Parts: sequence; structure tokens; C-alpha cells
Amino acid sequence: MLSNGTTVNGRGAGSPDIEREEAMRAETVAIIDDLRERLAQAESGYETHKRQAEVLQSKLDDALKEQAKLEERVHESDEQIEALTNEKREAARQIREMETIYEAERSAMMKEKDEMANREEEMQTVIQRLKDSLAQRNLDEDRPTRQCTFFFFFFLSFWLLGRPARSLT
Repeated sequence: MLSNGTTVNGRGAGSPDIEREEAMRAETVAIIDDLRERLAQAESGYETHKRQAEVLQSKLDDALKEQAKLEERVHESDEQIEALTNEKREAARQIREMETIYEAERSAMMKEKDEMANREEEMQTVIQRLKDSLAQRNLDEDRPTRQCTFFFFFFLSFWLLGRPARSLT
């Protein structure tokens, strides 16, 4: 007999202990099976989550690459905008400069036109005065005397030479 009151064959007075032991063993086996099943499920879940994490990481990497490309394009666009803004500013400056030159030339041309109109008016006045002076001189001169002198020389040359003389006036 053993110290806890069971016999060597395992029967006898310790039979309820054996049943308890077997029940505990069965319970332990059930717990182990349950733990194995949970482990399998956890490993399966882990694999699923691992694949999902890999897919998400791949998508994240692609998104980061796309973001880098877009940031580069934004940077290039910013540079183009800055260059175009500078060109626009320069063009506006050139237009202002050209407008200033145009206004100065237009003003100079208008001044020259006015001066020419004044000169023309002065010339017309001078011409008119000369015409008036010439007309007055012609009136003041004795025309019949001039005509008589012409006819006198004409007849004189005709009589002396026998042919008409060239006009002396």
C-alpha cells in the first residue's frame, strides 16, 4: 500500500482519487486543446494581420512615392509661377517704359507740329506781305510809261534794222 491509502493496483480505497486525477487530467487535456486551438487561431489571425500590414505598408510606400513626385511637381510649378511672375513684372515695366517713350515722342511731335503750323502761318503771312508789296509796287509804277518805252524801242529797232527787236522786258 502507498502512503495516501491506495493500493498498488490502483483500486481500492483510493478510487475516488483516481477519478479525480483522471478528471483533472481530462480537464488539463481539454484546456491544452483549447489553448492549442486558440494558438492556432491567434497564429492564423497573426498571419492575416501580417499580410494586411504588408499590403498596407506597400500602399503606404506607394503613397509616399506618389507624394514625393507630387511635391516635386509642386516645387517645379512654384518655380514656373515665380518665373512667369518675374516675366510679367518685367513686361509690365517695359510697357510702362514704352508708354513713357511714346508719350514723350507724341508730345515732341505735337510740339513740332505746332511749331511747323506757326512757321507755315508766318510764311503765309510773309508771302502775303510780299504779294501785297509787289502788287502795290506794280500799282505805283507807271505802266503806260513802260509800255510806251517798249513800243518806242520796238518801232525804233524796226525802223533802224528793218526787223522787229527782241522783247526788252
